[in-house]
Amino acid sequence: MAIAASEMARRHGMDLKVIGIDAAPEIGIRAVADSVIDATFLYPTEGYRLVRTALAILNNQPFDTICRLPVSSPVDITNADILLLQNESLKEETEKIKVLKGQVDDFWIRHSAQTSLFYAAIAILVLVLGILFLVLRAFWQRQRHQRQLMEQNRLLEEQRDAQRELNEQLNRATQSKLVFFTNVSHDLRTPLTLIAEPVEQLAGADNLTERQYVLMKIANKNVKILRRLINQILDFRKYENGKLDVNLAETRFAPMVGDWVEAFHEIARQRDIKLTVEIDVPQDFSLALDVEKIERVFFNLMSNAFKYTPCNGRIRFVASIKDNMLTFSVEDTGRGIAVEDLGSIFDRFYQVDKVHPNGSGIGLSLAKAFVELHGGDIKVESSPGKGTVFTVSLPVTHVSQKAELPVENVITKADVDSELGDIDVEPDIENHDKPLLLVIDDNEDIRHMVGELLRDDYSMVFAPDGKEGIRLAAKYVPDLVICDVMMPGMDGLECCRRIKEEVSTSHIPVLMLTACSLDEQRAQGYDSGADGYVAKPFNTDVLKSRCKSLIDNRRRIKDLWCGNAATMSSAAPARPMAGHDIDDEFYNRFIEIVQAKMGNPDLNVESLASHMGLGRSQFYRKIKALTNYTPVELLRNLRLKRSRDLLTTTGKSISEIAYEVGFSTPAYFTRCYREAYGETPSDLRERLGAK
Repeated sequence: MAIAASEMARRHGMDLKVIGIDAAPEIGIRAVADSVIDATFLYPTEGYRLVRTALAILNNQPFDTICRLPVSSPVDITNADILLLQNESLKEETEKIKVLKGQVDDFWIRHSAQTSLFYAAIAILVLVLGILFLVLRAFWQRQRHQRQLMEQNRLLEEQRDAQRELNEQLNRATQSKLVFFTNVSHDLRTPLTLIAEPVEQLAGADNLTERQYVLMKIANKNVKILRRLINQILDFRKYENGKLDVNLAETRFAPMVGDWVEAFHEIARQRDIKLTVEIDVPQDFSLALDVEKIERVFFNLMSNAFKYTPCNGRIRFVASIKDNMLTFSVEDTGRGIAVEDLGSIFDRFYQVDKVHPNGSGIGLSLAKAFVELHGGDIKVESSPGKGTVFTVSLPVTHVSQKAELPVENVITKADVDSELGDIDVEPDIENHDKPLLLVIDDNEDIRHMVGELLRDDYSMVFAPDGKEGIRLAAKYVPDLVICDVMMPGMDGLECCRRIKEEVSTSHIPVLMLTACSLDEQRAQGYDSGADGYVAKPFNTDVLKSRCKSLIDNRRRIKDLWCGNAATMSSAAPARPMAGHDIDDEFYNRFIEIVQAKMGNPDLNVESLASHMGLGRSQFYRKIKALTNYTPVELLRNLRLKRSRDLLTTTGKSISEIAYEVGFSTPAYFTRCYREAYGETPSDLRERLGAK
């Protein structure tokens, strides 16, 4: 505006002094230097004061009503050039500053980029190091795993080699066993034949006593079992060597197997076993069979079914033809076979019950061999506790010779009775003058033989297993227990331990029968409380001597206990001289009960047995076995001993003492006292007074 006013004044010829404000370097100061205007002022920019004052007014705050601005610096012709030069210098410095600022900004950008790159490099380096560590760690683990695998492979190879060596040794041992069995079986055939015929002749004699008849029947039965076992071993050896021939002949199956099954009906009736026969084969149907071998397969399966089926069980025989295959099966409701044993029961010498075997472990293996010789197959299905089913499948074949052989009744009732029949021996427990002997053995023939050998000297009771033996021992409280070591279910060691732990039977001596002569087994038996061992086969005189010795030793102990009871002090009852801790505790507990209840005239055997936690008969036999007195006699003796102490140490009257020790009347007390000591209580008092 000042420049325009100056130009306008000159145009009109007016000589005016024009002064501008806000001396901008390029406008106002340049106009002064060019003499366009006369002067200008540097405009004092104090606008912030105005804004601050305005805000104070709006907010009702104190403010200055008078504001003094600084005096503006004038610019005229004298200092305009200087100011322009300063402005040019300022521009140059400003440009330098801008350049420097741009450089600084560039440096900062580069610094930020480098910093980011540095941190990124560090992160990448850490990541690379981490990856490298993981790679090395994986490599080390792989190396370690490889070393472990190599070590395991080495161990597996060693085990494989050892297993291979063991298998070879086992095969050699098995072959040696078979060779040995074969040689021994051949050697046994001659003496067995010489034994079998005389035994069979004697078993059928008419002049035998009852005892001789039972013993010969036991011998005859086991001779036939031994003969069958020897034949099995020889046949199995022939099969192993590939020398077992099959003599096939056309045979009518239904009539033949019907006769075989018929031989088992009597033993089924004796054991209350329901035997069901279902033969769905035509009577005139024939096929090629080796009758003798199929008979042995049939007999083995049926005899096993009867051996393992309890009384009141069921056995079912089924035969049928389908798809040119003859199939017959034997199903029972016995104890069954465990799943882990099903795959091995046809292996040679394998026995399901390895601890207490029942059989040689060769019967089923030989049966499978006979079936396979006919081109057939044998299978088994079983559920523990429910039963077992053996199924035999034979292909229907024929021989060129069509003539049928006559059906021979190979299996007879006598064969079945000799293998499975029971030998009836009635236990004798009525004669109380003889010591009572309990025989525990799973082999029925052993029980019968021991019973026949000892029945003249002992009353006998028998148990087929350990569980039943413990029950009968608690029921009858015998004077001696003869127990087999190896029995199914509860073995003899456990049975002996339980007998010795039971208070009613702890005093009974136990004689163990064993077929094993290992010292370790004998040590286990003695640890279980056994009093003696007799090895099988045993000598009759040795068995009788051991039984008599154990009973006599127990009787000597009873005599010592009896002496203790006769000399027992009422204040301090004597402890037994010998015996187990259980017997000691039982006897002392009995004495405590008698002392506590001695004054009760109604104290009798029933009440004492009840307090001791036993039945009357168990309590009677226990006290009799320990003291050689009956409970009534022992109670009366204890009362008389107590009364004698009171007569000699107190001044109580005879009547008071009689009632105090539990006698119902003084007269009965006097009579009992005279019978025991040979004098009356009055005589004792007078004798003591005279002294």
